Amino acid sequence: MPWSTPFLTSLSIRGAYPATLPWLTTRDFVFDYLIIRAGFSASVIAERLATQSGKKVLIVDKRNHISGNAYDHYNEHGILVHKYGLHIFNTNSCEIFEYLSRFTRWGSYEHRVLASVDDQLVSIPINLDTINKLYGMDLNSFEVEDFFKALAEPKKYIYTSEDVVVSKVGRVLYEKFFRGDTRKQCGLDPSELDKSVIARIPTRNNRDARYFTDTYQPMPLHGFTRLFENMLNHPNIKVMLNTDYLEIQKAIPCREMVYTGSVDEFFDYRYAKLPYHSLDFEYETHNTQVFQPAPVINYPNEHLYTPMTEFKYLTGQEHSKTNIVYEFPKAEGDPYYPVPRPANQEIYKQDKALVDTRAGSHFVGRLATYKYYNMDQCVDQAFSVYK
Repeated sequence: MPWSTPFLTSLSIRGAYPATLPWLTTRDFVFDYLIIRAGFSASVIAERLATQSGKKVLIVDKRNHISGNAYDHYNEHGILVHKYGLHIFNTNSCEIFEYLSRFTRWGSYEHRVLASVDDQLVSIPINLDTINKLYGMDLNSFEVEDFFKALAEPKKYIYTSEDVVVSKVGRVLYEKFFRGDTRKQCGLDPSELDKSVIARIPTRNNRDARYFTDTYQPMPLHGFTRLFENMLNHPNIKVMLNTDYLEIQKAIPCREMVYTGSVDEFFDYRYAKLPYHSLDFEYETHNTQVFQPAPVINYPNEHLYTPMTEFKYLTGQEHSKTNIVYEFPKAEGDPYYPVPRPANQEIYKQDKALVDTRAGSHFVGRLATYKYYNMDQCVDQAFSVYK
């Protein structure tokens, strides 16, 4: 179903100045917290404050929907798609899984990715089958471990993403799988990026083709947006969409603030604009039940786009048609991923010094802390800030 619920729709602001709304003119109605944006970090903190602490919370978002970049919706053909590219939930935390289970039922899923390399589709992360198929060999787990060691270039110190890969699997596999992909996505060579960018991608000597090995990796049965709707469905939580918080922060009294937007934007780019990776998306609907042999196919070298995702693998939806999305990296646009480089961290440190001077303001999430977080890490950080 398209995103819409009575408790939220009634609070959406479409061109109306907030002070004209009846519920804003009550003098003694004061919110305890103003929360900027409605993604994972913001929504978890709002839910905890409302349900556990009895606080009154106002969430404000410039967009016309909740859920942040995890927003999903049904397209014109009735296919559930992710508006801002692929989002996969995975965690090893029982606490986080059980918490989110209060707001959604789950569908079974294990994420698998193929990479187009040397005119073949092979498993990524690199595993035993990847090597055997790529090189036409029949190695076992012990032999492939020796194969990796023979290719590896030992490094005394690991500083960059290039160091991470070549020290594990050598320069040939680095060029085939990682360098082109990283340059497209980040606009930078892996040798220019912090080791953390690629360190999360494992190399395996077995046939495990799962992208993640976390204990919990299901997908919300009815989508992420429904999960957020349930999370925010509380009388102490009000939501204003299509609204810049700068337009209402003086009109609506709040005791404290939780900010989950870009930290440099909050301070009006006092020192410099922090670089972020952005993305463009192109969606296609095809008159076939299945379009490609895996949920995601990466194209590290041969196209301008990087992954191609088919959503029905993720959602388990039964439909006579299917939808795919191409992701095109770009340097400018909506901020998606921080760029971990020493120079950028120096800029962030200056912003962080300003953050530390603001009593009653809490900066949470990927953009506000200029750090890459998975969804479960956003939830975990939100728990910590709430406590």
